[in-house]
Amino acid sequence: MDILAKTYDIIYSIWRRRLRKIGLRTKIILILVITNLFISFLFILGEIHFVKNVFRENINKEIRNTQILFSKLVEKEKKILVANLSDYIYWRDLGEKGVKRRDKEFLEANINPWIKNTLRYDVILFTKEGEIITSSLRNVPKDLLKEKGKKIEVFFYSFGEKVFLCVVGPIMSDDKKYFYDAYLLFAKPIDDEIIKEWENFLDAKITILNIGYVREENLRNYYGYPSYHIEIPLNESTLAHIEKESKTIYLIYRSSLIMLISFTLFMLISSLIISQFLISYIMKPFEKLVLIAKEIEKGNYDVDLDIYRNDEIGNFMRAFKNMIEKVKEREERLLLEKNIMKDMAYLDVLTQTYNRRYFDIIFEELVNKNIPFSLVFIDLDNFKDVNDKFGHDKGDQILREVGMFLKDNFRSDDVIIRYGGDEFCVILLHTSREVAEKIMKRTLRDFKEKFSNIDGINLEFSFGIASYPEDGKLLEDLIKIADERMYKDKRKR
Repeated sequence: MDILAKTYDIIYSIWRRRLRKIGLRTKIILILVITNLFISFLFILGEIHFVKNVFRENINKEIRNTQILFSKLVEKEKKILVANLSDYIYWRDLGEKGVKRRDKEFLEANINPWIKNTLRYDVILFTKEGEIITSSLRNVPKDLLKEKGKKIEVFFYSFGEKVFLCVVGPIMSDDKKYFYDAYLLFAKPIDDEIIKEWENFLDAKITILNIGYVREENLRNYYGYPSYHIEIPLNESTLAHIEKESKTIYLIYRSSLIMLISFTLFMLISSLIISQFLISYIMKPFEKLVLIAKEIEKGNYDVDLDIYRNDEIGNFMRAFKNMIEKVKEREERLLLEKNIMKDMAYLDVLTQTYNRRYFDIIFEELVNKNIPFSLVFIDLDNFKDVNDKFGHDKGDQILREVGMFLKDNFRSDDVIIRYGGDEFCVILLHTSREVAEKIMKRTLRDFKEKFSNIDGINLEFSFGIASYPEDGKLLEDLIKIADERMYKDKRKR
């Protein structure tokens, strides 16, 4: 450490000696060059960040569009399956001949293998106890034969290495009033033909992956030149991997980045040239200003300040002459600002409501004047989700909006206090607990309407009320009672 300190002292002393030998003009040029280089570096970093964000937004937009199109394809297949199944499950003959009589000829002609040969669906007809009446599949898993409800269900199912889009429904009479205690299941295999059809529609490569167990947090959507990749879960063990080429967005991103960096470098060079010209233009009157400053240093204030000049230096001279006259005004202004700062000491900077220091003062004032009031303790619900999801900057913005909402929705005589974090207190003057309860229910309703959907998060609040002097005569007691009632209200939600 001593060696490093000595090395730093030596380098610093050499640098200072060199700076003393350099003229002011050169120093200014050196400072401007370093400043311009630093600002240009920051601009380039900002441009890279900006272009990357735009590129990322475009890719995310492409991913969302592809996900929507894929969902529409799947929904289309589901609707076709449901429509075909509905033609059978509400057919009385199927219930009477297929389920009750087990008519083999009827089943072969209408169910299996007829559906397999015509509609290209695998089919299973089974009872609610899990007994298979007829099936085009072998070794049917038992979980497919569990008793279902009386509504049509659609789902993806992995069977061996194959994935099926399945639809199952109850066998009912034509009027849908009688249930034959049996179910009909259609299973459409997601084979190469349907995948090819989906690929042609999406202009992308689709791979169905059976990975055993799908977890939402492990799914990845990402871009790897020249394609972006999407993973969409089909069921608990299977997902669809979509790979779509997107060279155009990347080329636009690269071109924009090159153009912005080139423009920044051009501006850097131009600014250095202009700076050199301006320094030369400014230095002559500045040297005269140095001579005048030396005269003032000697105590000679009767100097020619060239006040006839109309540029910035002339304005500076006039300002200097008027400076003494302004000292008194400045002192008065400082006193006024001191009083303003004293008032600001009782304000919460973020929400512009009163802070806890003011709590004690207003309570003592109300007690001394024997003014009854109700103290409302408010705690924001789901506010932690806002901070966790969007960050504390968004959280601060919401707190400011909450503070404004509270000030707008209560009387001017009522006192709004930010107690801490996401907790607020409201002092309702000359208000009983019953009236305060009605006011807060109305306020909560208005609050929910304003903050009902913050990017998917519903913000509301819980509250508790304590009245002075009925519930207590000490501030600590009132806060404790209101806080307990607030938590009781929170547990009801």
